[in-house]
Amino acid sequence: MVELMFVVVIVAILALVALPIYQKQVAKGRRADAINALAGIAQAQERWRSNRGSYASSLGDDELKLGTQSPGKHYNLSLAGVRDPASFNYGYIAKAMADSASPQGRDSDCTTLSMRIDGGSIYYEAKDSSDQDSSAKCWPK
Repeated sequence: MVELMFVVVIVAILALVALPIYQKQVAKGRRADAINALAGIAQAQERWRSNRGSYASSLGDDELKLGTQSPGKHYNLSLAGVRDPASFNYGYIAKAMADSASPQGRDSDCTTLSMRIDGGSIYYEAKDSSDQDSSAKCWPK
């Protein structure tokens, strides 16, 4: 009986150590949903710009015909213009914010992933739950 309790304690300790690591790896895997969605927006934007001379200002049916959620439904997507005042002539910012209703809403490392296109240059950015820059951690190189 003592041996059985000893085994149960060891398994419990291993589970306490392994579970948070496992959850972080799953969240990291779900970030591919946001990266895929942002890449899709970039492709659609370039097609739009090649035909119209400026970037689209909407994801919806009237312009890019893309949804406002990532394919896996883990992120909410949005667009904004760049520079001050914001304009879609120079570029855009595509954001993917973790949906709080999704399990990804608990990803405190990479709450928001964004891709900023400004004057032909691409910038990959990310913020954690404290609104601190976490780009190096969130964007694979």
